[in-house]
Amino acid sequence: MHTLSSEARAREARRRLRTARRLAGGLLLAAALLFAVAAYYRPHYAWLGYVKAFAEAAMVGALADWFAVTALFRRPFGLPIPHTAILPRKQARIAEELGRFIGHHFLQEKPIALRVYRMKSSEKLLAALAGDDMRRRWLPAAARRLPMLLATAKPEQAARFAAMMLSQRYTGEKIGRALADGLRLLKAHGLREAFFNSLIQQLRRWLQQPDTRDMLEQHLREWAAKIEGDAPSAWDKLKAAMKSTLVEKVDDWAAAKALEWAESYLEAAAAGGDSVLRRRFDDQYDLLAERLATSKAWHKRLEAAKRHIAASPELLRVLENTWRGLPEWAEEDLARQPSLIEAQLHKLLDHMLAQAAAYPQFMRRVDVRIALAARALVTRYRDRAAQFVADKVKSWDSDEMVEKLELSVGRDLQYIRINGTLVGGLVGLVIYSVSQLI
Repeated sequence: MHTLSSEARAREARRRLRTARRLAGGLLLAAALLFAVAAYYRPHYAWLGYVKAFAEAAMVGALADWFAVTALFRRPFGLPIPHTAILPRKQARIAEELGRFIGHHFLQEKPIALRVYRMKSSEKLLAALAGDDMRRRWLPAAARRLPMLLATAKPEQAARFAAMMLSQRYTGEKIGRALADGLRLLKAHGLREAFFNSLIQQLRRWLQQPDTRDMLEQHLREWAAKIEGDAPSAWDKLKAAMKSTLVEKVDDWAAAKALEWAESYLEAAAAGGDSVLRRRFDDQYDLLAERLATSKAWHKRLEAAKRHIAASPELLRVLENTWRGLPEWAEEDLARQPSLIEAQLHKLLDHMLAQAAAYPQFMRRVDVRIALAARALVTRYRDRAAQFVADKVKSWDSDEMVEKLELSVGRDLQYIRINGTLVGGLVGLVIYSVSQLI
């Protein structure tokens, strides 16, 4: 892994290229100097013929390799020699071939899928989820962003989406089981008690409203006036013996007492303890959850009613209002400690880790799925990736491309010049030696 910046790496590459060029050029000058000395003193020393042959062949090899290396990147001495400056002139074809080569030889589906599978992404993900950093930093950060995420979706869109999912994706049986699971979840987290208390408080507030009391008192008086039959009771005889105004006062008194009794009964039920109303509510709550989960009759009713319910303006209004209140509720919950949202996220994380530990074969299937997804991505975008590489190379300035390639492989090419100098000299020495023996 590179730790230096691109500019620092480029400077280092230029320095190494200059050093290699100086070494190759120095060998060429050394071979030329050796040739001149050997040629000058050869009449006096016969053995200098071998030195002269070595130096002569070394110069030829050095110059030939210098020409070959230079011709790759530019025209030697700027001369328009055919088949030189190969890389700049063939940039478009090189780009196409490079893209095709990468597409067919690097972006292969099976090797990439196998490599992705061997990475064991699920193990790395589980290790990250089980770390302390996840609970200390990432879960609270995710919880803090939840109100913002909820606020990004418009209530109207969320309501229409929920109604569409209800209508198209849920059968009556699924709806019943989902409602039953929701009721059981509320009970498991102690929210059934809160729901009961809220219901009682709402009934008490409703009974305490003047309009409600007037309405109920009127209904009670009407009910009392209808208590007559073929065999009048003692109450009917007593009413008949009284004057009408007195009867109305007795009825008003009885109605007020009935309302006071109902309010005191609800107050006692809300105060807690074992009450008949609370027991009946619990029994009906459990019975409703059971019927929603198992009753085929309920499932048929829900199936028949789901489209009408999903299209009803009332449901859309309820869903919109519910969604509007979610961001505010989430912010209020996160401001409290402990936060219910953070607690649920921790429970969800614990459940995921427990399930992964209990079912390791599931995690292997996750790795397989990830590998298959990677293979599908390679199959789908391989040609586009190859074309992207080709277009990118084509878009480079010729001088920029030459510089990039020369900085990448130019140092190694200079060692070709060095090797050409030495190998050429040795070949010339062998040829001269063989010629002397013949």
